[in-house]
Amino acid sequence: MPVTKYTRNLYVLLFCTALTLSGCYTRQSEGDETDPTTTAPAQEEERVAPTPATKTPAAAPEKVDVNVYLEISNGMKGFMPTAAAGKEATGFQQNLLKLLSEVQDGRYVAEKGFYLAKEDAQSRPVLDSVSYNTMKSYIVSGIKDDVRGTPLPAMLKAALQKSLDQGAVSVIVSDFIHGPSDQGQFISLDADIRSSLREAEHQDLAIAILGNTSGFFGTYHPAVKKPEVRRTLNGEEIPYYIWVIGKQEEVQVVTNKVLRNLPPQQAYFGFEYKSVPYSALLKEKEFRPAGVVYCSSRNADPCTSVNLQPEKEEPVEFTIGLDLSGLPLSMQDEAYLERNLKVAGNGSRARLVSVKAADENIKATPDLAKYSHFVRVQVPQLTANSGSIAVQLPQVFPTWINAWATDNDNNPAAEPKKTYQLDKIADGVQALYRDQGDFVFNSTIQFNKAD
Repeated sequence: MPVTKYTRNLYVLLFCTALTLSGCYTRQSEGDETDPTTTAPAQEEERVAPTPATKTPAAAPEKVDVNVYLEISNGMKGFMPTAAAGKEATGFQQNLLKLLSEVQDGRYVAEKGFYLAKEDAQSRPVLDSVSYNTMKSYIVSGIKDDVRGTPLPAMLKAALQKSLDQGAVSVIVSDFIHGPSDQGQFISLDADIRSSLREAEHQDLAIAILGNTSGFFGTYHPAVKKPEVRRTLNGEEIPYYIWVIGKQEEVQVVTNKVLRNLPPQQAYFGFEYKSVPYSALLKEKEFRPAGVVYCSSRNADPCTSVNLQPEKEEPVEFTIGLDLSGLPLSMQDEAYLERNLKVAGNGSRARLVSVKAADENIKATPDLAKYSHFVRVQVPQLTANSGSIAVQLPQVFPTWINAWATDNDNNPAAEPKKTYQLDKIADGVQALYRDQGDFVFNSTIQFNKAD
């Protein structure tokens, strides 16, 4: 057929239409779950709105770039007393030497930078780039100079911006005691923290906060200066913190593979998983279901849709396998999940029975090895012919933060393991993620009433 102006226009029209359809398909395929989410109590039915389609989270990289920032103010000296024969290193020194060694020589860090954080004569934050050996020397030999600490928000902002410029994960080590030159900043601490980390929100970064304690030897500088401006301590336990800021998947490389042995005090902000592998397990003898329940599609793998029919004397009970290996380690803890996991039914009464982490026998079973946790669900009643059963992990504010917070840190011997306004600091961080979803993850099984 000869190519005319009409046929050329027709080809263009058909080509544009194909592009449009292709673009729509791509966007839909990138959405992980459009399943309902709800905070309904376990025994109550709830109307559930669909979750907007979102992109699949990036896979964790093999290596990441890391910048380590160590505050070297006068207030940090007690964590790093000068080493001597027969003198035991503080917990801080032991942990920081392991961290530095892993960053310098470990297999999971590509480019690395080491910075000493302090304040100049004009009260501006200074981040001195130093070698690995120089930072190591500070940790084992102590801080010799008279160094003023940088106000906390200013230090965080400077460190975050430098890491953003270099495309690196920030690892910030400090006692996080806020000592501003302007006393009014005590009142606005949460807002100032939020402002200092605004780029974390704008760049879709996540923040992990790890709290630990160490014996402290020397002059302690509290935020609250009454009745004592400073105190001399001789081994009292003082909190210090490691903050890790970066892309969610890169932060997890640092926490899981670089830091590794994490303290019990962990807080994660900005972590969210739209795609957690899961399946109803209806054929495995280790998790034999009860009652009338079977997969809607005989050969489905994973099985995310079931047919079921609870009877008055025999409720349906079955197990959902979940792969939570990509979550922060504290969120994988069986006791943590037992406390916080929710089961919500839409068109059914559903409740959580138990949570079990995979043991060695399960890991050796091919059909089950792909799942790290197993959630037993009971459905005693249906209230509709079709609906959904969702396993959800809510975003939880860590209770340890309030337990470690105080409005008066003047006497740490009398009130140990406390940090001035730690709760307000965390409030400022949490405000960055006020538009985040209600759940860390939401995995939904659809159901139809069996004939």
